[in-house]
Amino acid sequence: MRAALHRSLCVAAIAALAALPLAAGAQSDSASRAASATARPHVRIRVLGVYDEESGEPITGADVTDMFTGLTSRSTNTGTVALFFSDTTGTMVRLKKVGYEQNTIVVGTALNDTTPVTATMIRAGHVLAKVVTIGNRAVKLGPADTVPELLRNGFYERRLTGGAPFSAFIDGTKLGRTLLASNARYFGRGICESNLYIDGMPIAVPHRTGRFLKEGVDAVVNAADIAGIETYYSGDAPVDGTHTVPGAGALDVGANMVAHQLTAASNSVAARGCVSMIWLKH
Repeated sequence: MRAALHRSLCVAAIAALAALPLAAGAQSDSASRAASATARPHVRIRVLGVYDEESGEPITGADVTDMFTGLTSRSTNTGTVALFFSDTTGTMVRLKKVGYEQNTIVVGTALNDTTPVTATMIRAGHVLAKVVTIGNRAVKLGPADTVPELLRNGFYERRLTGGAPFSAFIDGTKLGRTLLASNARYFGRGICESNLYIDGMPIAVPHRTGRFLKEGVDAVVNAADIAGIETYYSGDAPVDGTHTVPGAGALDVGANMVAHQLTAASNSVAARGCVSMIWLKH
């Protein structure tokens, strides 16, 4: 009897020990599957459309790069591309296409970000200079070269074709943030107060004493009233009226008068060493 009981206990113990690895294995498999499910990223898909900013037409073959992962896709004939994300914190996307300026946008990847993304690209290339006819001359202008007073008095033409450096010409818009005309020296050449012409007329500039805020050229003109300033040194001033007012015909009395005045101003450089010509807004 005692021997039979002992055999029964031994069999039960062996069976229990044999079942342990199976239970442990089952638990291990369950834990592994749970961990795997937890570790598996939640993939997000967003559709992005790339379009020409000016025409609105879809752009084909644009490279769309997720800057966080480095993955690149290319837009289709409809300008669209499917983006796959495993993060929900958002990302930055770079758009590149030959003939267009590169663009970078932020794309949301949260669970509620489901609407398609629209991105635009601007065509690259140099903007051709505008050409206008003044009198009998064709003058190339930049996008901002539109001030009537400067057009009429040949400011832009002298800047392009004269012998003075670009720093000799100061557009009045640069003085918009300053109260003093003398601050022109921070944007180019300083004003020659000993030989100053305003709208083609010689102006006597009072001497500076250091007692007042507005002295010298600041006592005779306000920065806000200036359309443009030209300052020449010996050797780079226009030599005659042909380099001053373009298209001054025989009947154009006003233009010819200004041309003669500018010629006098240019000729005075030899004696004074410099000359400044200020053109006022009207």
